[in-house]
Amino acid sequence: MSRKKQEKQKITALYCRISLDDGGDNESMSISNQKIMLRDFAEKNGMFQYEYYVDDGYTGRNFNRPSFQRMIADIEAGKIGCVVTKDLSRLGRNYIEAGSYIEIFFPKHNVRYIAITDGVDSLTRQEMDITPFKNILNDMYSRDISKKVLSGITIRSRQGKFCGGTPPLGLMRDPEDKGHLIIDPKTAPIIRKIYDYALDGLGCMRISKKLMEEKIPVTHVKSNTERQENYYYWAGSRISHILRNPFYKGAHLVFRTHQKGIRSNTYDIIPREEWEIIENCHEAIVSPEEWDKVQELIDRRPPIMQGNACPFYNLFHGIIYCATCGKSMQVRYEKVGRTNKNRFTGERREPIDKAYYICQTYNRLGKNACTSHKLEARDLYDLVLKDIQELAKTALKDADAFYQRLSSRMEHRYMADASQMQKERERLEARNREIDEMFLNLYTDKAKGILSEQRFVKLTATMEQEQEENQRRLQELLRMLQQSDAQESEVRTFIREIRQYATIQELDETVLNRLISRILVGEVRKVDGQKVQEVRIVYNFVGEIV
Repeated sequence: MSRKKQEKQKITALYCRISLDDGGDNESMSISNQKIMLRDFAEKNGMFQYEYYVDDGYTGRNFNRPSFQRMIADIEAGKIGCVVTKDLSRLGRNYIEAGSYIEIFFPKHNVRYIAITDGVDSLTRQEMDITPFKNILNDMYSRDISKKVLSGITIRSRQGKFCGGTPPLGLMRDPEDKGHLIIDPKTAPIIRKIYDYALDGLGCMRISKKLMEEKIPVTHVKSNTERQENYYYWAGSRISHILRNPFYKGAHLVFRTHQKGIRSNTYDIIPREEWEIIENCHEAIVSPEEWDKVQELIDRRPPIMQGNACPFYNLFHGIIYCATCGKSMQVRYEKVGRTNKNRFTGERREPIDKAYYICQTYNRLGKNACTSHKLEARDLYDLVLKDIQELAKTALKDADAFYQRLSSRMEHRYMADASQMQKERERLEARNREIDEMFLNLYTDKAKGILSEQRFVKLTATMEQEQEENQRRLQELLRMLQQSDAQESEVRTFIREIRQYATIQELDETVLNRLISRILVGEVRKVDGQKVQEVRIVYNFVGEIV
């Protein structure tokens, strides 16, 4: 078959495209009107063998469109001899890729390209010279539309409106306001359960295991083809994502990611410390205090150590610290190969009997930085258990006397601090009033022409910065003073918690995380020839109890 006969058998591709960015109410851009225009043009120019390729609702910023890709495949198969679009922007708004198709791909496959309203026809070289500039204008238009759409989403998001796709598990869209979230009664209890486990000190993998053991479904919509194990499989990463999600405390997270560029499909993940969070946007599943406590528990959990020869589970992770340098204490094990039996009694030793704690600084930098502060895991366990048992029995025996004892100690501790904080507060408030007077005097001098505008701006900027710093410190002092005023409630909360453990016989993570804030281990010293080591237990709500 001759080349000329092959060309006659090829069809004309009439390509139509419209996206949401083009505006749904723009009748002249509609798919139906594009089809009419392209059909009339083709038939008037003797192109009676044609086929429509339509992408309805696809952006022109990229070329990953089903009908466009089908058209490209037909071109490569030799079925198409001409491509016709309403204008250049229908082919695409990315001027680099659009130019690549027009200047390289179509000529390579002997395909004629026509953009009707832009007067572009690849058979006419003079008209093609302006095509790259028109493509650039289309690309600029696309960028402008994208920026406006993103700006609109950002504004709504900063107003606390949910602009994402599927709401987080446990929440659902309000039928009366699609941008507002409400609690989903079916799945919210699952979120509550996950947070309760986390507050008890369980890590993500242990929470995941418990949910699977309890056969808690990952989704309440189960397909016929979904495997049973997948229906109940909770990945540890998903648990972590839920526990870090501020939506569950009633807040709104503006963005988690940032797109690198208009055309780019790659995103930068915004670090958690840089998240923009809008508080009090919808009903919470967990209280802000509970959410903050969970973040604290997660942050203080050390990374999982690999290759440990001993199966001892470190109950005290995240709460045991060196009293000298302040760094966390690390758990270590006796060397592999040593006997599992006590050399004196002959009894088989438990994993905890082979574990001990040493200072992280000493372990990394040696004795010139800190001492080892070595403490046997069994000794720590017995000491903490005994202390909790004794405090619980005291609280149970005479709660009023125990309350008076703790209140008196806390009041004595806070009185000195409160006096100093009040003095600092008064000094900062006086300084801020002084700055206000100075600002007024400077403004008067500027109005009289004594002080130049440039000098006025420079002086006031420095004063405003100082005043802002003072205000931040005042807010911090106020918060600290309020904590002092709330001591009665804190003491009663601690007594209520500790009384539950009067008959406790063993420790677990739930007990430790509910009662203890941190444990400070002192260095080993010799007193009268005896080795002595101080271990201080700092309890939640009340601090150290001596």
